[in-house]
Amino acid sequence: MDEEFEIIPVNPIRRLEKRIERLEAYSVEDPKSIFKDIIEIVRMNQQIVDELAKSNDALRIELSKIPGRLDELIADMKELIAFIKASGEVEQTGLSPEIMKPVVEKLEDLVNINKSFAEKNEAMMELLDEVNKRLKRSPVGIQPSPQPVLPQPINQAPQQPVSQNIPLPPKPIMPIKPLPSNTQKPLR
Repeated sequence: MDEEFEIIPVNPIRRLEKRIERLEAYSVEDPKSIFKDIIEIVRMNQQIVDELAKSNDALRIELSKIPGRLDELIADMKELIAFIKASGEVEQTGLSPEIMKPVVEKLEDLVNINKSFAEKNEAMMELLDEVNKRLKRSPVGIQPSPQPVLPQPINQAPQQPVSQNIPLPPKPIMPIKPLPSNTQKPLR
C-alpha cells in the first residue's frame, strides 16, 4: 500500500466534515424543515416589503402636503410684510409738522438756554482771568486781606473786604433767564 502522507492543519478538514454532516442531516432526516425555513424567510421578506410600502405611502402623503403648507407660509409672509410696510407708513405720516411744532419749540428754547449758559460761563472765565492777572500784578508791599471774598451769585454785586485797597473791576451783571415752566406738555 502506497499511501502518501502530508502534514496539513486539521481545522479546515474538521469544518468541512461538520458542514457535510449538517447537509446530510437536513436532506436525510427532515426535508420539510428546509422548506419551512425558506417559507419563513419569504414571509419575513414580504413583511419588510409591506412595511416599506406603508412608510413610502406615508412619506408620499406628507410630501404632498408640503406645497400647500409652503403656499400658506408665503401668504403669511406677504401679509406680515404688508403689515410692516403699513405700520412704517403710518409712523411716517404720523409725525407731521403740526404735531412736532411744540417739540421743536421746546428744543429751540433748550438750545437758547444752553447758549446763554455758555456765554455766561465764558464771561465768568474772562472775569476770573482778569482778577487773576490783577492779583499777580499787585505790589509786593500790599498784602491781600485775610478775609476771603465769598463767591456771589451772578445777579448780585460782589462783596469786597473792608481792609482791601485794591479795586476790583466792576463785575458784569447778567440777568438769568428763568427756565421754562413745566406747564407745557412733557416730551414723549
